[in-house]
Amino acid sequence: MSTKENVLKALEEKKGSFISGEELAGKLGLSRNSIWKSVRDLRKNGYDIESVTNKGYSLNIDSDIISIQGIATYLSHKELMKDIEVYDEIASTSLMAKERVVLKQLDRRVIVAKKQTDGQAHRQKSFSSPDGGVYLSIIINPDNIKNTNLPILAAVIVSDVLENDVFLGSGNTDNNNDIIGIEWINSIYKGNEKISGILTESISDMETGEISSYILGIGINYKLSNKNKTIAKIIEKIFYVNEYYSDDIIIDKYQKRLMHINKRVKFTLYGEKKDEFYAVILGMDNSGKLIVKKDDGTKLYLDKGFLAV
Repeated sequence: MSTKENVLKALEEKKGSFISGEELAGKLGLSRNSIWKSVRDLRKNGYDIESVTNKGYSLNIDSDIISIQGIATYLSHKELMKDIEVYDEIASTSLMAKERVVLKQLDRRVIVAKKQTDGQAHRQKSFSSPDGGVYLSIIINPDNIKNTNLPILAAVIVSDVLENDVFLGSGNTDNNNDIIGIEWINSIYKGNEKISGILTESISDMETGEISSYILGIGINYKLSNKNKTIAKIIEKIFYVNEYYSDDIIIDKYQKRLMHINKRVKFTLYGEKKDEFYAVILGMDNSGKLIVKKDDGTKLYLDKGFLAV
């Protein structure tokens, strides 16, 4: 890490408290002048750092600029820090993740952007990605999530993090505007407002069909209370999913948040040809398939498709 990054890491770890220039210099093996220059540069980058004579420097407790050092503050598994890349602005975290897989054969990486100019969504549609949101793509080795339905898992993790770790809502409130819901398959809502979209893709060998990597794209368009914490909790639960969830818990959590139960909605399935129909959502089975009943009484068990409510 650069001198500035090391100073930021130390300030993030003590965010809201003062740390003296002397302590920083001793801890990092730097001169007091180098510390001062790094603080000056961080301020130019937008960091709200207070300096008080005989007390030192303090990063404002409400500082929420996305950085590797800021994310690392909330990681229990600190080794994940080396797998994170953060950019002020790129075209697409998804496209960059694919490049990383193809060129470097990586099986674990997190690409984070503060802004995307060409964010990716389903069916090659664009995903609005202005400043202030959270946009990341995660490269996952298939061996690490065997027998797991990744779209279902991702929806549960993102909604859990937003609901419990970032305090958007408890999920048990009487105020419907605070409840986190999941619209099939993995669109996340806060009340009636869509706040997150998730895109799951795979890279495979065309001849054997063997999947070499999954790429999980997550975009959150909402004013979060702590973006660094949001990112840290999501990636930690993805890479260490067995510490947090069993398959039964994943299905149970998804089912409880599933929107439009017992409602008639329009489905669109894409395959060799486009198939559109209306059906009532009945729930989910134990494998994570959506159970719906068509107007003619036929029951279907869906593991893909889109709906328009």
